[in-house]
Amino acid sequence: MKSLDFSDEFTPRAYKAKVFNLREFGVPQVPVIGRTDYRQVDVASPWHVHRNCIEFVYCAAGACVYESEERRFNLTPGMMFVSRPHEAHRQLECPKGYATFYMLFRPSANETIRWFANRFAKLPRLFPCSRPVAVRFVKIIALAETGDASLGARIRIQTLIRSLWLDIIDSASLSVKQKVPEVFSAIAERMQAYPERDYPLDDLVTESGVSKASFISLFKMAHGLTPHAYLLHCRIEESKRLLKDGLSVKAVADRFGFPTPQHFSRTFRNFVGITPMKWLSRKGA
Repeated sequence: MKSLDFSDEFTPRAYKAKVFNLREFGVPQVPVIGRTDYRQVDVASPWHVHRNCIEFVYCAAGACVYESEERRFNLTPGMMFVSRPHEAHRQLECPKGYATFYMLFRPSANETIRWFANRFAKLPRLFPCSRPVAVRFVKIIALAETGDASLGARIRIQTLIRSLWLDIIDSASLSVKQKVPEVFSAIAERMQAYPERDYPLDDLVTESGVSKASFISLFKMAHGLTPHAYLLHCRIEESKRLLKDGLSVKAVADRFGFPTPQHFSRTFRNFVGITPMKWLSRKGA
């Protein structure tokens, strides 16, 4: 098990990365903050833990799966994944177009920092975040990238980072208060279990008991994707298993109702970044 801590763990592999240590800006509690943009498909990261740090990963675009403590978490746009110190986790296959903001937070004896640490320790593992979270990340990284460590720049970054921490806490609190009805989780679980089935939107709306607009909005808040996109995601994930078991691209396309193998391959590439055959040929697939 690899123990990671500082920014050298984020050495770019198949993506363009911006990584900064905020110590020189007066924020020693953040040894790592950055953004990654995957320009091509990347393989899973090794199992690791973050020594004495809480990790935050915010999905800005695309989708990825994180594995932690024998559970899998689907990270989709607008969702935040939290990993606590010494919790083993890894990032699974990353498609082209996947982009994240991330941050490591190291607690200290400072009273204010202890307050944040106590609240971070109670956050759920996965929850939707408000738009200001992404905006704060963009501003902090842009300021850090200039290298300006003047008093004014330090004040700006210190103010923004605490606003970011508060936004994360408030987003998690709001997601709990506005808990999505259980029917939405039941629908998502059904899609995962039986992705080959059709799920007419009108039928799902009737089942949920809310308007069509509310259904789509609530479903996306809970799962990060619209119902149609989520079903496609489930089909692509199941198609990987079937392809590895030896089914042909045509057979898989037929199973999930794609009109042609070419249509299936295009959809697969949109989610994974490469075609099914290239995915199969990769080492470890």
